[in-house]
Amino acid sequence: MGVGLHSRKTAVKIVDHIAKDIKNEIFTKIIEQNLKICVIVDEASTISNKPVVIIFLKIEDSDLSPTIFFDLVELEGQGAEQIYASLLKSLHDGGFDNEYLRNNLIAFCSDGASVMLGRNSGVGIRLRNDYPNIVLWHCLNHRLQLVLDDSVNDIKQVNHFKIFMDKIYTIFHQSNKNQMQLFKISEELGQQILKIGRVLGPRWAACSLRSALAVWRSYPALYKYFSSEAKYSGMAACLCNKHFLEDLALMIDILQEISLLSNALQARSLTLKKAEQLIKRTIKAFEMLKENKGTYETKIDVRATSDAFKDIHFVENNKVINLPRQKLLETVIENMKKRVMSCDSLTSKNNELDDKIHDLINFLEPNSWNIEEVVVPWRAAEEKLREFDKVFHHEISINDFRDYVENVLQNSSNPAKAEVPQIVQKAKDINAIAVSSAEAEREFSRMNIIYLNKRSFLTVENVATVIL
Repeated sequence: MGVGLHSRKTAVKIVDHIAKDIKNEIFTKIIEQNLKICVIVDEASTISNKPVVIIFLKIEDSDLSPTIFFDLVELEGQGAEQIYASLLKSLHDGGFDNEYLRNNLIAFCSDGASVMLGRNSGVGIRLRNDYPNIVLWHCLNHRLQLVLDDSVNDIKQVNHFKIFMDKIYTIFHQSNKNQMQLFKISEELGQQILKIGRVLGPRWAACSLRSALAVWRSYPALYKYFSSEAKYSGMAACLCNKHFLEDLALMIDILQEISLLSNALQARSLTLKKAEQLIKRTIKAFEMLKENKGTYETKIDVRATSDAFKDIHFVENNKVINLPRQKLLETVIENMKKRVMSCDSLTSKNNELDDKIHDLINFLEPNSWNIEEVVVPWRAAEEKLREFDKVFHHEISINDFRDYVENVLQNSSNPAKAEVPQIVQKAKDINAIAVSSAEAEREFSRMNIIYLNKRSFLTVENVATVIL
């Protein structure tokens, strides 16, 4: 291959050239097919403390992947103005001019940071000022995390539980000696110790669930360690209180449901309609949990009398503050409906329309229709057509909708024959709205893996080509 191709600079140029050709091919295909796009944006810092913004595109009705990495851009500042300028420049450099964006940019999705979705001068508002037809969407995974935060703040007893769990984390995270002693005890008991992390912290529910499960599985070893150290006698007393074991089981059941939903909402091809179904199903699961004990709660009595727990003499100390089970579950359900089902965090000029968005998502789905309301009289459905246009900025012809309704009624046994091309296309356009910005979060993890010590000389542009 010659001496020249062995140099680092030549290798970087080759990778950049290949990446540029791939990007041109993909983005040219999107523009030629005139596809609707949703921009997903997130902002963070690299290992070398450079502020960067990562950009993804979500598209629908294409043979391409539903979510595509677009660019990684180094920022000159971390304000909304700098992020917006960098975002717009990147889109224009990729071939998406103002005319294309005005006609095909359907939505903007990001986390709930004020710099992104601030109601006065966030990046989303700046985009809407230039492209009035876009929907601004607050990532459902971040909203779900706010459900946990709100529930912790509303129920003071959860704070006591969180403080105790954080203390366990601190004891073993900051001292290798403590951790080694715990491992020795676990070997004596024939148990495997999992890494104990923070519970109910800023990270997503799945991380809190893993930490809570680690405490659950390490319970006998933790008790033996704390009871052998005089300075941790209070910790041992808490662990031998059966009420704490009940609280731990309840929190695991709650975190398990939220984690299941959080993982499901991270699917790349998830649509708003499917997300709504998942959210309603989780709310129903919490309502059932109010009436009956969860999976881990039902294991308490068997676990407390098992051989692994034979050295723990459980007592019921009512002086210890317990979690109010019913109130906690009611608070979680209420916050789920307020934070996730309601669209109050969807930045809009008309907040009254925000609360109707979930209803409008199902508007083009015959399974959700009240036939009498849709067909007789026509006006009830046609009023929704106007609301649909106001929220999603996609006008649907009244005649097309009437054709669609009549076809559905005549071909109820064969839904494929009921399709009206214009209506079907509008439904596909709405599916381009991104439900979550989890894809961007994952890409930041990949970025930090690429930025190893031996690759610290790579520029942000070089890293963007490697990610692609």
